Amino acid sequence: MVQIVIMWKKFKQLVTFPHSANDSSDFHFRPFAFKLQQETLQVMKAKTDEITNLLLLEEKVYNGATPWSAAIFQVELIKKDSLYLVVYHGSRLVAMIGMRKMNTEAHVTNIMVDPEWQHQGLGTYLMKLMIDYAQKANCSFISLEVRIDNENAKKLYQALGFTVKLVRPNYYQDVHKDGLNMVLDLTTQKKGIDFG
Repeated sequence: MVQIVIMWKKFKQLVTFPHSANDSSDFHFRPFAFKLQQETLQVMKAKTDEITNLLLLEEKVYNGATPWSAAIFQVELIKKDSLYLVVYHGSRLVAMIGMRKMNTEAHVTNIMVDPEWQHQGLGTYLMKLMIDYAQKANCSFISLEVRIDNENAKKLYQALGFTVKLVRPNYYQDVHKDGLNMVLDLTTQKKGIDFG
């Protein structure tokens, strides 16, 4: 846990956040590395030339399915009001997370962690990065959708303080499952994330 706290301090120095909630301009992100379970991981801003790797990661996470097509990734990765981060172990993509900022709302659009890297704190770490970004961008809340039967993801989000606001019937049409809209009120959150 000490390593994550140290990396968190470095992360804050590497990202330039928008000055206000109305500032949708692109921000600069410098790659950094941190240790997790004695392994070195690199975090960087996702680029369009990584779409093939993103699709391969998606297949691993979703048992061969690709809910997001290459075209969707192409559009999302170039939006100025979005931040997409990828995590590499050597040359292997092991995780990604994306978030879009819309006025005073931040919305986590996608999070994937390679099954071999799950249950080690990587998903929590990435969510905390995005929560901190949303706070610094003066967002009032951060939202996401999760499949109603995804118990592991729901536990992660609930542990971070997210609560269910509504059910979206048949939100995941490819598998005919409802989605839960979960929200974290950032106005009641302490500034800066506690990794302790």
